[in-house]
Amino acid sequence: MIYLILIVTALILLIGFLVLSIYEANRGTRYFEGFRATFDHRVEKTQFVLTHVDLQAFLYDEVRHLSARFGHDIVHLVLQMVRFAERFLTRLVRRLRTKQVSETVAREPSREFVKTLSDFKEHLEVTRPQVPNVFDVEK
Repeated sequence: MIYLILIVTALILLIGFLVLSIYEANRGTRYFEGFRATFDHRVEKTQFVLTHVDLQAFLYDEVRHLSARFGHDIVHLVLQMVRFAERFLTRLVRRLRTKQVSETVAREPSREFVKTLSDFKEHLEVTRPQVPNVFDVEK
């Protein structure tokens, strides 16, 4: 059934083409002249390309070009992800180091300093007697 429909459609189009060609030849004008001229030019250009261009080499070159571009894009994306991870880890390590260093730096000197002051104070109390405050008046 489908073959019959295709054959009938092809015959109708062929008959329509012949009738239109005879009508245009008798009148001396062409219908849709601008559109048909553009279409004829495109058909000629396509025919020229198909006859003069090596399609196998062209397709091979295009596939190679597209695969190189695709590979470049993938590598670029991976590089951006690695840089993001590097920045994240660098900030994390910097934050952890500054916290650790600030805690150790703040505690160690203050402990040593307090210890030294306490020792010095005790040494002063032992070596020098306490002087009564003259200005302290008891009422």
